[in-house]
Amino acid sequence: MKFTKLFLSAAFSLLLFSGCTPNNKAIVTVNGEAVTRAEFNEIMDIVKNNSQFKSAPEDQKRDDSPMMLMTKERIVQDLIVKKLLDQEYRKRKITANDAEIKAKKQDIIKQLGSEEKFNEILKQNNVSQRRIKEDIANEVKINKLVEATSDVKVSDKDVKDFYNNNKERFNYPERVKASHILIEANPETIKKAIIDADKNGKLSAADIDKKVQEALDKKMTLAKDVRAQAVANPKKFGELAKKYSDDKGTAQKGGDLGFFPREAMIKEFSDVAFSIKPDTVSDIVVTRYGNHIILVTDRAAAGLAPFEQVQGEIKSYLEQSKKINALQKLFDGLKLNAKIEFNDPSFDPENIQKQLRGEASQADADQKNQTPAK
Repeated sequence: MKFTKLFLSAAFSLLLFSGCTPNNKAIVTVNGEAVTRAEFNEIMDIVKNNSQFKSAPEDQKRDDSPMMLMTKERIVQDLIVKKLLDQEYRKRKITANDAEIKAKKQDIIKQLGSEEKFNEILKQNNVSQRRIKEDIANEVKINKLVEATSDVKVSDKDVKDFYNNNKERFNYPERVKASHILIEANPETIKKAIIDADKNGKLSAADIDKKVQEALDKKMTLAKDVRAQAVANPKKFGELAKKYSDDKGTAQKGGDLGFFPREAMIKEFSDVAFSIKPDTVSDIVVTRYGNHIILVTDRAAAGLAPFEQVQGEIKSYLEQSKKINALQKLFDGLKLNAKIEFNDPSFDPENIQKQLRGEASQADADQKNQTPAK
């Protein structure tokens, strides 16, 4: 079984956390505090800038389409929950300082595997650094709130029992354990940097291409030098990773990627990692991320993973599951005791549901009208 690394932020959408724009009409009032149309619009803009939304059929992007109505309802519900949480934070004097935010960010990067992957996800979802900092601050506060209101501790017995009762989930494919050093060398990124630096537009297309190639050659020269050092003394691979690797998430751990199945990595990377023997330094592997130097340190055959190998992962999963359940109970309680008024009826989830049912009824009627008579 391969557990998804859960963060408390996964209990909500990244879209949940957004700043309030002043001087805007309230669409909902929660315990006397306004949720504004500007807040709603800000989140909806993020949705519309998402690559998945942009690739959706045009008829699904209409404001009255089922997809958009469901999105509207979700955003309204999330904003209500956000407001209730903000009120609870103030009531309990819960805050998040810069050190806590930084530590949580590094934890997320570690779970994702690299800072590059973290930034790539932000870019794909059109999430700014400012917004992700706000999101992480909210996650820190949510953790504190859960710890203050619920018992989410997981015992060693809980972990062992889960393993014994779910052994079929721990049948892994063949895996390798490896470390890597990444020398970033993305032609498009390099090209953009060169163009951005050419403020007066003096460089021709040929000049730019030449500079890109020169930069790539320089990166490759560095990669070859680092690999030579690793081959000469594989025991220093971790030190070299900390010094040279552009994958900052793993560089801090000496490039350690842990155990992973073939499909977890980009094909060019996995093909090499699964073809070399343990304690072997690979040739330079070129992927879209750049130049990789791989050191395979162990192999695990397909089959049941031993308890010792997965107990940390199980404990993390059980803790996160408890936290999410505790959060849901907390939300339910806060909403039950809250005074929520919909200043604009079109944002009332009940009215949105009526629209959705109307859409479904109309679709059924259209389908019947199109069905040929027998």
